[in-house]
Amino acid sequence: MDSLHDDNQPSSLLQQSPIFLLPSELLCEIFSLLASRGPLQLRHTLFVCKRWYNVVVSDQKLWSTIILDRDFVDHFNLHGALAQISRADAYIRACLERSAPFPLDVTLNRLFDKSDGLVFSREPYRFILDRLFKFGEPHHIQRYRSLFWYLDGTLYGRGILIDLLPPSLEGLEYLFVKDLSFQNDPLTRFPQCPRLKEVHLVNHLEGTSPSYFLYRDYNHVEKLTYTSNTGWIDYDIPYIQRFNGIHTLVLEDATPPSTLAYSFLEEFENTSIAHLHSLETLKLIGLIPLYIIERLHTPVLKRLDIKKGSTALHSLHIVPLALLQSVLSISICQRGLSTPPVFQHLRRVVCEAPLLTCLTGPLEIGELLKGEEWFTERNIVYNCI
Repeated sequence: MDSLHDDNQPSSLLQQSPIFLLPSELLCEIFSLLASRGPLQLRHTLFVCKRWYNVVVSDQKLWSTIILDRDFVDHFNLHGALAQISRADAYIRACLERSAPFPLDVTLNRLFDKSDGLVFSREPYRFILDRLFKFGEPHHIQRYRSLFWYLDGTLYGRGILIDLLPPSLEGLEYLFVKDLSFQNDPLTRFPQCPRLKEVHLVNHLEGTSPSYFLYRDYNHVEKLTYTSNTGWIDYDIPYIQRFNGIHTLVLEDATPPSTLAYSFLEEFENTSIAHLHSLETLKLIGLIPLYIIERLHTPVLKRLDIKKGSTALHSLHIVPLALLQSVLSISICQRGLSTPPVFQHLRRVVCEAPLLTCLTGPLEIGELLKGEEWFTERNIVYNCI
């Protein structure tokens, strides 16, 4: 992203184009659509004219979404012995400097690929990530507002995650971690994040006694999303319990339909309970095993959302009675399904929720309930979606 010469001006024909009459603020809004996929997408706009160059370089927001993924690796030719580390490093430095003091949204996705020649020598990647985490000015990493880390189950990604993260991330509000898997290590902790509000864990596996996230550090998190596409195990409840102050919990089964994983779900004996005394909204996406749901203690639950996941299966028929006692609102999303849920399952859920005042669902469910006396007597409001 080299700068342009001072005499690099648009031709007279281009100067007459309406787009060159747009105010800088509007240009920034247009460019932000590209920048949402990372500043690398803006590289061609820098060479149109000096005005565009100045607009792009001077807007901190356009440089605040840093995405290091396979496109980044390919663009800077970070393969084999001829890796162009200096150019990639200069790009990251430009992002950090030009975005300051704006909050940063950082994504690390599939940097470590088994097909890479660097799989046995991760030094080029390590140098680049050092710039992102350690070598830059200290205030840069404290500007991190969101961190998306796709580990893809590789030892290289896991090791760098543990080694590079600082003791604290003061500005972090959103965290997404996929495929973090390692055995218990009492010395390994995720940084303290006093402003963290939302966490999304995908295929998270630490062992029987998770210690990566501590109770004292994360009881202020408001929303937790827990996704599994490899099957559910009894370890999942202790992970959820780590975030015991959440107001919203999303449990998502993203198992691909072709795996037939539902036929082999094994119920592990588990006596642990996730005591979620602040939980008000629970969303179940896909078929969440009963042995997970029944170990959620939610005394103030007000809203229950039930949606299909990657298959037509959902958890409507196994929602436990204890979960429904304080629920005021239930939403059943059936988009993409050709048939409504089994009616007796729907009736059981409604009848076992004594405080229910609002039910939301598709038109076909509303038509089914319209003629049911037991439903109309409850004066439950039905909203179609």
